[in-house]
Formats: sequence, structure tokens, C-alpha cells
Amino acid sequence: MIFEPKIFYHSYLKDYHKTKAIYLKKMLSDLPKYEKEFFGKELNINERDEFKKTLKSDLRQTYYHSIETFFELFFALNPKGKTTFDDEFVLFNLTNSKWAKNYAKIQKIADNPKSLDFLNEKIKFTDFNISIGHFLFYFGIFSKEKFPKELFERIDESIEAIKYGIEIIANDFTKKEEYNAYKHGLRIIPAATKLMLAEAKTMKVKIEWDISESMSFYLKTKDPNELTVITKVFDSERDYLMTYFCSNLIGHLIEYRKIAFDQNKNMKKDEKFPITFFGKEPIEDCNKTNVEIQDLTYSIKRTKTGSG
Repeated sequence: MIFEPKIFYHSYLKDYHKTKAIYLKKMLSDLPKYEKEFFGKELNINERDEFKKTLKSDLRQTYYHSIETFFELFFALNPKGKTTFDDEFVLFNLTNSKWAKNYAKIQKIADNPKSLDFLNEKIKFTDFNISIGHFLFYFGIFSKEKFPKELFERIDESIEAIKYGIEIIANDFTKKEEYNAYKHGLRIIPAATKLMLAEAKTMKVKIEWDISESMSFYLKTKDPNELTVITKVFDSERDYLMTYFCSNLIGHLIEYRKIAFDQNKNMKKDEKFPITFFGKEPIEDCNKTNVEIQDLTYSIKRTKTGSG
């Protein structure tokens, strides 16, 4: 039955975002090869630039979508404040997700990282006393008779790193206006190419930045005749690495549940499975900024003309 939890965990595309990030990065690394393969010709300068920005935009959107997906699963499976464990009812929780409430939860995490301390709280699951973080990210790896003590120490360290990483992606997602501009009508254009700082008296340019690898989008203000324009410079390396990290978080929520629900039927008695861990330093490497200018904000105002 498709409604059985083991079918959900067994079939879920846990590496969806990682896979997208890999092939998008691969195409960006060799545009001439892929433009001939996809379009049957070598593109001119403008066409190639549009192709490249489409790929970079898709990679950026993939990162945002991976964050959104992670938090959907994270909140759906989180046992905090619930009277039952919802692993077998995850489809119901995902389908009935209240995103206004979830956005507020994400904002709370971004504003106060200590709000993730609940991951260290202990719960009783069947015969085991484990932390909520352990329950979420290392489901089924509970028995101290089956697993060595050192493993549980590594899990505790890994959960601390996970908390650090969740704070980062929560902060990124609260700046989701760009994501909305992509999703709702592709309200985004490559408008800016350079940023210059000039001396006020002489107007002589002192500093100049290339921001041609950027996209601009618009935010409404209280005045309907005024818009705020935000220009975001692509940081595709960070987008790639952070998508990879976020996809690994999703993988931890899914994979160990897949094993736990499948083990009686599909796993051989002595079959082994990998147990992976997160570290703060590798997450810091993923989070590193690789561009000089990240974003610019300015306003534009229109003047009404004609009879309307």
C-alpha cells in the first residue's frame, strides 16, 4: 500500500536536491559542451550569458527549495510537544502542513539559535531514552547493546553541528523574497552590471566592482508607485555546497527511517549500512562567502503620465 510509511521512506527522493546541484554545477563548469548538446549549436554571447544565468538561477532556487523541504520534514517528524510519534503518519502531517506557522518557527530559529536547544531534550521512545535530535537524525540507532559507546558520543557531537547548520539555513530562508520572485511569475531580471564608488567632488571612480553575475528583483512598498529593487550577486559555489549540506540533512531524516521500517523484509541479517556525521568546520566551509558584493538595495519611483 502506498500509504504505508515504509513505502514513503523507501521511495522518497532524498537526494533530489543534491542531484540537481551536481548536474547544474557540472553544466556551469563546461557551458560550450552543454550548449551544443542541448541547443545543437554554439550560442552567441548574449545567448550563452542567458543560459549561464538560467543555470545559476536554478541552482539558487534549488538551494531555497532544499531548505523548504528540510523544514517541512523536520517539523512533520519533530516529536516535541506531541502525544504520539508521527513517523508512521508523516504523509498526513506533510499534507496538512501550516506554512504560516512553519515560517514563524523558522524565523524564531533565525532570531534565536537557542530555540534549537530542544534537540538536546530527552524523550522515551519504546525502551530507549534518547535526545530529540538523536530521534530525528539517527532514527533506529538506539541500542547501546548493539552499538559502541563511542558512536553515541559522535552522534551527540554531530547533533551540535546540525544545530549550527540549521541556524544558517534558517537565516538564509528568512530572506526568501528572492525565492518568491522566482516562484511567482519569474519577477527577476539581470539588470545591473557594475557598482562604482566615486569621489563626490570630482566624480572620479575610486572603486569598481563587477556585478554582471547578478539578478535583480522587486519588492512592493506602502507607496504603489514606488518599488524597492534588490540586486543579488550569484554565489554559485556556496549555493552548491549549502544545497549539498541541506540534502544530507534530509537524507538523515529519511534514510535511517527507511532502514528501520525495511529491516524486517528487505535487509539481510548481517547487512551493514553507513552511519555518517556532521561537523561544524565542514559546515563553516560550505557557508563561506565567495563574492565581494552580496546584494544591493535601492528604490525607484514612477511618475504617472497620460490619462491612465
